[in-house]
Amino acid sequence: MKTFEAFKAMRSGPVARLVLGSSASRLATFGFNAAMAVYLLDLTGRATDLGLALLVGTVPFFALSLVTGVVCDRFNRKNIILVCDALRVVVAVAFLLGAWLLGTDATVALVYATVFCFSVCESFVTTSFSSIVPDVIDEKDILDTNNLLFGIGDAVRMIGPVVGVLLYSTAGFAATAISTAALFAAGFLCQRGVVYTQARAAGSGAKGVRAVAREELGMFRKLITSDTRLTSLMANGFTTHLFMYPFITVGLPFVITQVFHAGSVEYGYLEAVCAGAGILSLLVVPHTKRWGTSMSLALSMGAMIVGAAVFLILLIGPAVDAMTDGTLLRLGVLTLACFLLFLAFGVYGTYFVSFMHANVPSEMLGKGQSLVMMFNALGRMLGFSLFGLLFDRSLQAAVVVFVVGMSLKILVHVPFVRADRRHRAATAADAPALDPVEGR
Repeated sequence: MKTFEAFKAMRSGPVARLVLGSSASRLATFGFNAAMAVYLLDLTGRATDLGLALLVGTVPFFALSLVTGVVCDRFNRKNIILVCDALRVVVAVAFLLGAWLLGTDATVALVYATVFCFSVCESFVTTSFSSIVPDVIDEKDILDTNNLLFGIGDAVRMIGPVVGVLLYSTAGFAATAISTAALFAAGFLCQRGVVYTQARAAGSGAKGVRAVAREELGMFRKLITSDTRLTSLMANGFTTHLFMYPFITVGLPFVITQVFHAGSVEYGYLEAVCAGAGILSLLVVPHTKRWGTSMSLALSMGAMIVGAAVFLILLIGPAVDAMTDGTLLRLGVLTLACFLLFLAFGVYGTYFVSFMHANVPSEMLGKGQSLVMMFNALGRMLGFSLFGLLFDRSLQAAVVVFVVGMSLKILVHVPFVRADRRHRAATAADAPALDPVEGR
């Protein structure tokens, strides 16, 4: 049955190991982060401590983005993943021992250090894991594998925080730390069995730090400028993270608590809707293969714009009043908007990553993934500041900027469409068969 086609890829040993290993590591990460938030508040009662911990956990993704790409392309990607998972096992155990021995203030500092170490490891794992997929998976399974990773990843994102908080609330932080270490160990064992041969490092002939730095920067520049489709794709990712994620992260809780004066539990419900929509995208992607990459990306962007446009109802005074008074109406409208946004985003993300896997040489894929991570992190940082300012000043302005910003995604995609048409015309004689990732 086409709807469940992606699950057939799990019959492959490497796919099953990658999916299960990634799921275990992500469950540990999301569960620990949620438990850490409650633990910090229990320790100090100060939201500023929690905010600082979140900042400490975000900075490495931006600051180390280019470094992770270089390391990933020059060293064995499988070993990087295994070393990072092993390190996180050690850090989780060290945190547990330290929390037993130290006082409150020292424990808070230990939480910051633990979050920072986990984040540094995750930044390397994120780049290496995405880059290793085309090296260990058959080309015909890449789209289905990425579809599984996105869908199951959203499921883990939804249940991870719940599991972490429940475990902490019922068994304490010691049990949470032990479970975190066990999950990272499980991820290590699953991925250890993946058969992987390291691709030849690009530009490995350079000698000296300055020569290597110039060569690596030249390859980063080549990735950005050599293929218009890839340039357009990266710009589109930046646009998504500049507008959509900050609007949802900053705007949804603001609208719920400050505009509608409702309980924060409604935000938790909508977060679950976003994750659930991402999971359902796993079932949608198989039905889009016949359209090819370019059209699938365009249609998913269009659906994201439709989801964003639903928020325009917040510009209508009587509608806002009705939503303020009616819980079902309020949640119905916001559920529709979030569901459309993240269902479409799940499809979009699957084709985004699969295109990179099919079109960036393996020996440069780490740098390609690190560029995406850097642009996405930069977009979020700018977006958080932008929408924080807009929501404080005008709800209407924030909504309009969000919808207009999301609409720009189609314009940013136009160069991709034109370049893809030229590319298909130039290679039609060499690639007559239809390819679901390339669209040829």
